[in-house]
Amino acid sequence: MKKILSIFASLAIAGTAMAQTAKSDTIPASFPGGEKAMTAYIQKNLKYPQPSINNGIEGVVNVKFIVKTDGALDKLSIVRLVDPDLEAEAIRLVKGMPAWKPATVEGKPVDSESNLEVVFTLPE
Repeated sequence: MKKILSIFASLAIAGTAMAQTAKSDTIPASFPGGEKAMTAYIQKNLKYPQPSINNGIEGVVNVKFIVKTDGALDKLSIVRLVDPDLEAEAIRLVKGMPAWKPATVEGKPVDSESNLEVVFTLPE
């Protein structure tokens, strides 16, 4: 099925490690396979909500979440409100992601906060 939209995602690390100070040996959490794999996941799994298409709604939904020490995603929330249908789809998409590689401080996994921007763009 041909995609009728362009999808972009960018990962912004909002905080390195919760309750930790930033150190040079801190490695942020990451999607398994990196940003290229995350973009492929989003392109394959994102479903532009039909009501949003019908109403010509586009926008960037910013999802904030915690990457736990086991890579599970927790405490998902919307940072930038756009449209309820787009927001629900962005949350569904992030909830379905595989476990992430957790952030580490001094080689030990730590909980960390991350943001993902999901861009919904209709074709011209």
